[in-house]
Amino acid sequence: MFPIEIVNIILNFVSELNNNTITTQYCLITNKEYYKINFYSKYLWKIKSNLHMKQLYPILSYPFSNKGDIELYKSGSKHYEQKLKEI
Repeated sequence: MFPIEIVNIILNFVSELNNNTITTQYCLITNKEYYKINFYSKYLWKIKSNLHMKQLYPILSYPFSNKGDIELYKSGSKHYEQKLKEI
């Protein structure tokens, strides 16, 4: 294993511990730095729950047709955030 691969593993591990959304990685071939999304970050749970809500309850009009649509997403996203964390 090359030393740069070990550094990438350590950087990935540290970013998961710190709940960083973006992880820095290094490419051995090009000697360049690139960024990788940490999908296990706690900051992405709200985005995941909103996407799940949009799949289950699509809103066909934009802007929102009435206030009930917004309230559905506010209360429902918290519920689905907890459901996704259980999985």
